[in-house]
Amino acid sequence: MRISKLFLSVILSILLLTQTSWAQMASTEALFEHPVTLSPKEKVMQFTARNDVAKILEQMDVDPKMIQKRVASMTDEEASQIAHKIDTMPAGSSAVGSLIGAVVFVFVLLVITDILGFTKVFDFTRSVR
Repeated sequence: MRISKLFLSVILSILLLTQTSWAQMASTEALFEHPVTLSPKEKVMQFTARNDVAKILEQMDVDPKMIQKRVASMTDEEASQIAHKIDTMPAGSSAVGSLIGAVVFVFVLLVITDILGFTKVFDFTRSVR
């Protein structure tokens, strides 16, 4: 039994420390291609033109033509601040969701190790051994 635990821990540590890399051929055009940079106003316009954003704005009774007029009347500083927020805001959810997910993961992990008999953290579990 002791050897199987040692073997399992060695295999798991090797799997956790290995990294997978993917190689592919890169063409000369792809290497020397210059990325297209957008002005902050164009970035805000593209963001408001996305289907999901347009749908939310439509639900809020905001006219798309009014959005275009307001973005066009913004100063460069205002547009760059909004473009920076668009680039730096997390996609999807807040940090609270990530924290809850981490707590649930640790709880499930500890319950499984309690049931397998490796730890004894919770009183409501019984070891398989």
